[in-house]
Amino acid sequence: MLSKSLKGVVTALAAFALALPASAGAATVANGDFETGSLSGWQVSNSKPSCGSWFTYSGVTSPLSGHNIFSPPQGTWAAISDEHCADTAILYQDIALEPSWTHQLSMDVYYHSEAPIFVPSPNTLSSEEGPIVIIEEGEEIPPVNQQMRVDVMKPSAPIDSVNPSDILTTVFANKNGDSQTLVPTPFSVDLTPFAGQTVRLRAAVAAGDYYFNGGVDAVSLTSTPPSNAISRGKLTLNKKKGTGRLKINVPGAGTLNVVGKGKKKLVKVRNLTSAGPAVLNVPLNPTAKGLKVLEAKGKLKVQLQVTFTPTNGLPGNQTYKVTLKKTLK
Repeated sequence: MLSKSLKGVVTALAAFALALPASAGAATVANGDFETGSLSGWQVSNSKPSCGSWFTYSGVTSPLSGHNIFSPPQGTWAAISDEHCADTAILYQDIALEPSWTHQLSMDVYYHSEAPIFVPSPNTLSSEEGPIVIIEEGEEIPPVNQQMRVDVMKPSAPIDSVNPSDILTTVFANKNGDSQTLVPTPFSVDLTPFAGQTVRLRAAVAAGDYYFNGGVDAVSLTSTPPSNAISRGKLTLNKKKGTGRLKINVPGAGTLNVVGKGKKKLVKVRNLTSAGPAVLNVPLNPTAKGLKVLEAKGKLKVQLQVTFTPTNGLPGNQTYKVTLKKTLK
């Protein structure tokens, strides 16, 4: 059996746990730094699985073709595409974004292509060679799809789609004339417009002409809950009744809860809601105990605990001191 002192500790810990606000669980990218040494949390799609894929790697040598590549930009591991014949390799992950939060996606993108970058028109991620073309002496061989792109897209879209209606925003995309090498470079996009949705992050490499190693690393999502910062406004007193109204500025939609601090309940609890940024007028009415103090002293000093919980956000607390006054007969 537990001793009385140990029971007290357990009880206190349980009470503390119940007092903590429920976690809203910020959206995250699973294994975005690839430091597991694997592609856990990600999925891979290939046009020709026997030709190539996405891999995790460390060092400066590509895992399949053995080409020299950039070392991981951060940590020990990163993800790289590699192949030994024409292939379209796609790495992707679905991410659920909390409603009402702000979301910023960031990542490092880099590549090295053994052939000139070529983005076909109309664009496609297909790495299939076209029909056989008879080349006369001195003529150049027509280029084949050779590109990398990173998009945030609708999960319902075909995984290899480049249809603008399927793509929510683009992190990076090759265009004709780009260098055959991109050093590890940070990119970021704002995903806040898609809050409340599940989006698909896709990194795709079409290597139709020759070797193309495309890399990603340090993929992260910074998600910030809606503001819970409130501020106190003017206090208006009704000395005849001993009541008051306190203005509270709230930053957005949510619920405002006002209670008197302390064991003695001297003012009545109030709950108000806002549909957006607003100035809420909080009625301050004394309880029966508070009214007795007012009638005896003409003043009632109260500490108010004011809690604002934004919609889909985390609660924030402020303590305000107010003094209600009543004209004594």
